[in-house]
Amino acid sequence: MSGNSVNDIDFEHWANLASTDPQKFEQLRQDKILAAINRTSGKRQQRLRGLQWQIDTIRDQHKDSALAGCLAISELMWETFEHLAELLQSQAENGLSAPTPKMQANIIPFPRDI
Repeated sequence: MSGNSVNDIDFEHWANLASTDPQKFEQLRQDKILAAINRTSGKRQQRLRGLQWQIDTIRDQHKDSALAGCLAISELMWETFEHLAELLQSQAENGLSAPTPKMQANIIPFPRDI
C-alpha cells in the first residue's frame, strides 16, 4: 500500500482503488490526511484542518469534474503562495527580515591529521 512519505505513495494502487472502490478510497484518503494532520503541533493542526476543509469544500463544489476541482485547488495554492511572496517583499522593503528558525546542531570534530 502506501507509507507516510510522498515518496512512499503507490500511485497505481491508489488509482486502482479510486476506480474500483471509491468509498474505500475516500475513507483511506481521509484517514491518511487525518494521520498527517495529527502528527503536527496543536497550532498547526488547527490551520491544517481549516485548509483541508477548504480543499474538501472545493472538491464538493466540483464533483462533476475532477479536473475543475484540481484547477480550483491549484488556484487556492497559488493565491496563498502569492500572498506569502507579497508579505516577504513587504518585509524586505521595510527592512525586516524573515524570522530564522532556531537550530541546534552537534558538531562532529574531524581529526586534522588525515
